[in-house]
Amino acid sequence: MRQRSMFRLFLLSLLVLVAGLVAACGTGESTTPGGGGGDAGAATGAADTGAIVEGGLLRVGYTDPPDGINPFVGSNQVSYVIFQEMYPALVQYDENYELIGDWAESWEVSPDDTTYTFSLRSGEWSDGTPLTAADAVWTIETVRKYADVSTGLMAGYIEGVESARAIDDLTLEITYAEPRATALANLQPFYILPSHVFAEHVGNGGKGLDKWDMAAEGELVSGGPFILKQYDDKGTTLLERNPGYYGPAPHVDAIGMTVYQNADAMVSAFRAGELDALNKTPYTLIDQLDQDPDVQIVPGDVPDVINIGFNANPKKTDNRELLDPRVKEAMAHAVDRQAIIDTVFLGYGRPAASILTPVAGDYLNPDLQPESYDLAEANRILDEAGYAKGADGIRVTPEGERMSYAVILPTDIPGQQRKFEIIQAAWREIGIETAGESMDGTAAWDAMMAPDGEYLDFDIHMWSWLGYIDPDFMLMTVMCDQFGNWSDTGYCNPAYDELYAQQAAETDPDKRREIVWEMQRILYEERPYIFIAQGQFVRAYQAGWGGITDPYLNYVSKIPWNSIHRTEG
Repeated sequence: MRQRSMFRLFLLSLLVLVAGLVAACGTGESTTPGGGGGDAGAATGAADTGAIVEGGLLRVGYTDPPDGINPFVGSNQVSYVIFQEMYPALVQYDENYELIGDWAESWEVSPDDTTYTFSLRSGEWSDGTPLTAADAVWTIETVRKYADVSTGLMAGYIEGVESARAIDDLTLEITYAEPRATALANLQPFYILPSHVFAEHVGNGGKGLDKWDMAAEGELVSGGPFILKQYDDKGTTLLERNPGYYGPAPHVDAIGMTVYQNADAMVSAFRAGELDALNKTPYTLIDQLDQDPDVQIVPGDVPDVINIGFNANPKKTDNRELLDPRVKEAMAHAVDRQAIIDTVFLGYGRPAASILTPVAGDYLNPDLQPESYDLAEANRILDEAGYAKGADGIRVTPEGERMSYAVILPTDIPGQQRKFEIIQAAWREIGIETAGESMDGTAAWDAMMAPDGEYLDFDIHMWSWLGYIDPDFMLMTVMCDQFGNWSDTGYCNPAYDELYAQQAAETDPDKRREIVWEMQRILYEERPYIFIAQGQFVRAYQAGWGGITDPYLNYVSKIPWNSIHRTEG
């Protein structure tokens, strides 16, 4: 999932919410994120004590806005938090990061590992319509049918599904064409939609599904723990408790998500008592807030990879030298990861060499190490590759073109300008000229896919991926068939895609791990990305709140927002 940012609109009575999310996957293996710039997962400051006080409004501040509440359109982490609270999913993760039921109370798997039969909990959509297995069947079949038209963002989560059927109102059967090691993990972010609402908006050949402005038309029908009552991607989005929810009732009456134009404005609101929590605490202010005995600081590792992405589309016509792995290897040697981690993230991170992180457990290839920061080595590689320096110190290609590139800088990532300045200066030392182009996340995404989803116009971007426990989703984002969907580089390698299919079907964990390691090696050598660092998220809460969980759990489970509560004492 992606991250973005926007501006503040403060509503006095309603404010704020929570969390990030992501899109996601998991193996069912227990993986507890931790480490980095603090005692991950451990709260400091005010203690989480006292009796539960029911009700109230949880107000949380954001600097990155949602990019839509239609699951066929929204792709960033804040939107996925809204989806998670609005819609049922069959499974979710528990506090130990093991898969448990969400809407599904239990499930059985056929002896040949191809058919999953889910027993579902009884519930209602917020308009009073029964929530049934037929909604799941409609969602699955609709996503499959229009994957090439409008539902591509959700299609990857049900890759390999052959059919779905409702045995009765509360029994769902999903059959895969072959054994699928990632089936349950990929169903965690696959949200079940109210078929009686969405079916009215399919349009001509499915073209209406991703054009429908749900908020404008007011059809915000929910089936999760909260009902979306108000949506504003530049102000406050409000969710209220859903009385027809199939699971345990949340302790709070409502949560809200208020978007601020910048981190300073958000933190000022927090200090003034206008917010109960900060979704992501600015790294520069963590130490200050930690000195306040009435503030709880909760850091935690997440599968968040800060990266430099290159236009890797083999069909691009301009600046084709950026397809040369030698050029990108040299540029990687001119990225001072530790300086970025120390300066921009104040130590809340670790150098990265893969699209996966230690949160993925032993699926992270241990043989891959970040390139050393070595300007002499970078210059040597470029010299030997035939990219000579011109009179002004900027290198030229064998065709005589200056190696000068625009770098897209989405403004939703903290510290973008400082990070770019560090890299820009080092790249200038090796004869590569760059200019930053700051824009919001939506504009950045459009610029990378231009024109018309062909990935031909951009050179380089600096962004990040928030992935999941299981490696499947992150590995999927660089496949050929993700053009126009999740791809942010235009990378396409049929041999890589074949490995992806193999790992998804391989039920032997050791054999699957070997395939996943090989896929990471390919990305490391072909370099559609230079991976900079794995970041940490740090949350801050006011005193008087309990039920606080590890920050990453908010992205893959309804548990955090069901459990958080006001306290007495």
